[in-house]
Amino acid sequence: MKVRRLILTLLALMGLGHSLAAPAINPADELRITRDLVSQSLREYNQGQTEQAFKTARSAYLDHFEYAEPPLRVLNPDLILETEYRFSDLRNGMKAGQSMSELQKIAGEINGSLRKAESIVSGTGVLGPTLAATGGFTILFREGLEAALLIAAIFAYLDTSRNTRLRKAVWYGGAAALLATVLTWALATYLLAIAPVSRELISAVTSAIAVVILFSLSFWLLQQADRKRSVEFMRAKVSQAVQGGSLMALGLITFTTIYREGFETVLFYQALTVASGPVTNYMYLGVALAVLALGVVFLLLFRFGRKLPTARLFPVLIGVTALFAVAFIGNGVRAFQEAGWLNVTNLYGSFPKIDPNVAALTGIHPTVETLAAQALMILVYLLGYVYVRVSGRTKRGLSARQLERN
Repeated sequence: MKVRRLILTLLALMGLGHSLAAPAINPADELRITRDLVSQSLREYNQGQTEQAFKTARSAYLDHFEYAEPPLRVLNPDLILETEYRFSDLRNGMKAGQSMSELQKIAGEINGSLRKAESIVSGTGVLGPTLAATGGFTILFREGLEAALLIAAIFAYLDTSRNTRLRKAVWYGGAAALLATVLTWALATYLLAIAPVSRELISAVTSAIAVVILFSLSFWLLQQADRKRSVEFMRAKVSQAVQGGSLMALGLITFTTIYREGFETVLFYQALTVASGPVTNYMYLGVALAVLALGVVFLLLFRFGRKLPTARLFPVLIGVTALFAVAFIGNGVRAFQEAGWLNVTNLYGSFPKIDPNVAALTGIHPTVETLAAQALMILVYLLGYVYVRVSGRTKRGLSARQLERN
């Protein structure tokens, strides 16, 4: 970090082609403005303003990206050349009248390069890697813990009903579900890489779906009664399979139970991988730690069973799940902006500067639209939390009164 700052300071003093009397240039700010102008050019092109869109795209490169080039020429010269070619493709595409989807794909590649450039000139710091590692750990640990509790409930029923011979069906179903999850991850990664749409649009749609699932999951975790009903429903299905003596049926129940958690995990990690960017390795570190933690939990859970205080973990998991939803909705709105689907109302200069990696992982971007979406999500969570608590107390009060009457 000290070497990077020294290079940036020397380049600023040298000017590298710009007058020493010129006002100080912040490369990170210029790169953010460049991204916004690329999005604006797409909106103008989509509205039929082809000439204006071309001018905006040219201004994004000449009037802003070039001012961020000096430090990049030393730190990553290949990235500059790559970005120049992509800007040329964007302008040429507008001149040639290419389709909106083709231009969105080019713009997505430009924005990907600009994000790399932002990380280079801003550095990764400490908070960004910490958030990436925390996210990587929490997602897998939460989903894995839920799967472990459900499997433990299946084993408990088999032991109680003296059908331990059917345990191998549970292990087969679990192994098949893990394999299917890995294949789903590989397939999703491949399909997203070859999809004929921009990375921003893919990121936006993925984030939107993740927000919906996380939102419903948060309140599902809040309602302990729902959790009990789901376990009772699963036990009923297991009972039917046991009574029929079908290994296949029990294995299928286990497979469905675990693969549902695995599919959600794949979706969440796709969104988190895009947000992590240059600090993705720290996310994988969090995943590795989660695997170790889950291994310990599995051993303890199947050794001590219900004696473990797993219920105490749920409030923490609820809070983290809610934070992920807030972060993903901010990133989703920002991705729609970069794809040219939403307007951008910048707050540069009036909003505190945030490291690009931290901004991507928290979803906090200096635009009115992203901050408004996150504020609305927080408000909905607060109102939902109050509703769940109040309705829960009301139900408990009614149950107590009924018992008194009886």
